Amino acid sequence: MKKTYLALALGLSVASFSHYVAAAERSNEADAIALMQKAQEYIKKNGLEKAIVEFNKLDSPFNTTSDINKKGDLYVFTVDQKGFQAVHGKNPKIVGKTMIDMRDQDGVYLIKEMAEKCYSPAGKGWVPYRWPNPVTKDLEKKKGYVEKVPGQDMCIGTGIYY
Repeated sequence: MKKTYLALALGLSVASFSHYVAAAERSNEADAIALMQKAQEYIKKNGLEKAIVEFNKLDSPFNTTSDINKKGDLYVFTVDQKGFQAVHGKNPKIVGKTMIDMRDQDGVYLIKEMAEKCYSPAGKGWVPYRWPNPVTKDLEKKKGYVEKVPGQDMCIGTGIYY
């Protein structure tokens, strides 16, 4: 019986610690903005068509652990004013779809709000919402960051759990 309790306690401790470690290694706002700067540089250097191909690769350095994405928890997506997504670095099923009506658990129209932020005079901004975290499986606070791609009718974005 004592071994069962010990094993259970040890298991809970390991689970709690790994959850803590995962939370400690999450990207923050500065990491997200740095990723967007690298993505904007890539677009400027290589052109939009090549960037769309690169950003849609699941193994792109923009979407996996790399020098660009140090913690590996960020990915790139795009959205236009109508909610069309030419890029989604984690979910290929979204690519080529208009997602303007996508809502979170609380009814927040996250894609619509991201498009509004991006097409505002500031041309960028954060949108808070709640979304299931694929690592923890918990419904968590998340915020998406979008910014306008200069000279294009498109916004590029990423998001962080916090």
